[in-house]
Amino acid sequence: MDKWEPLLKVKARRVFVQRMKTRWGRCTPASACIRLNTDLAKKPPECLEYIVVHERGHLLEPTHNERFAALLDLHLPRWQHLRKQLNRLPVRHEGWEF
Repeated sequence: MDKWEPLLKVKARRVFVQRMKTRWGRCTPASACIRLNTDLAKKPPECLEYIVVHERGHLLEPTHNERFAALLDLHLPRWQHLRKQLNRLPVRHEGWEF
């Protein structure tokens, strides 16, 4: 997280990790809060980095418009490849014990 704050020139007021069933991350631009899914710890580090850049990008541009894509292109040129890689993985693995 610290690596990207000066590069993107944007600061989150609060960053926390929580269990999420359907999302890798979430950003609330109005409060400058970023949530990251605990299961990202089990994914390749470059995928975690993509989510960090993606959610921080929402502090600059709340929607997934052309400006947002341009921000990702500038700071993380392989973001589309990383998004595809991450989206092929399950968001959450539920273990069942009997």
